[in-house]
Amino acid sequence: TADDAAYWLAGATPAWRDAVQVVAIDMCTIYLSAVRRMLPGAAIAVDLFHVVQLAVKTTGDVRRRATREKYGRRGRSGDPEYGIKHLLERNLEDLSPEQFEKIIQTLDASAEGQQAALAWIAKEKLRDALNLRARVTGSTPCERQVRGRLFAFYDWCAQNEQVTELATLAGTISRWEDEIVTAVITGVTNARSESLNRIAKLEARHAYGFRNPANQRRRVRIACTRGTTRKTS
Repeated sequence: TADDAAYWLAGATPAWRDAVQVVAIDMCTIYLSAVRRMLPGAAIAVDLFHVVQLAVKTTGDVRRRATREKYGRRGRSGDPEYGIKHLLERNLEDLSPEQFEKIIQTLDASAEGQQAALAWIAKEKLRDALNLRARVTGSTPCERQVRGRLFAFYDWCAQNEQVTELATLAGTISRWEDEIVTAVITGVTNARSESLNRIAKLEARHAYGFRNPANQRRRVRIACTRGTTRKTS
């Protein structure tokens, strides 16, 4: 709950809390509420991986719904739309000309496929805004640039409102727009903590659970610092 996260932040010293400038979080209102309550002076950035993940999921949702409308069943091997499902998840710039042509020909062949195409284009328009970050362009963007590209994304969703999933996606992005803009401008991400969290879960599975909390802490710490731990003679 938000109270749990706020309690954890309350355990830190006031000096530590005052020194926090930017907080990177998932698209979770619980974390958002706790940070705003305990760190009112800190900017909040949404991890952009989760923004792209949401757009990819929306594209998949539209493709699956359109497939059911076309065939009256779930997609399966042999369906043209099913054959490009993984291509739709990839970044546009990573597609070969042949793969891009395959997507266009497949989705343009039917009205149902064109719905999936609209969602796929919306995903890429959203990524156009996120790709303004310095890690991609080499220079820090201004807020006006980011919001301008987000407006192009909103405009596309509004023009194609018959695809109801796009309205839902645009609404979610709009609610988190300030945090997304902060993430693009600052480049702050919680990818490192996500990686360590995954390692900790894997260690718990390898150990088939832990009975001793002290042993759990030791094993997780060793696993998470394995790449930086110096060898001792």
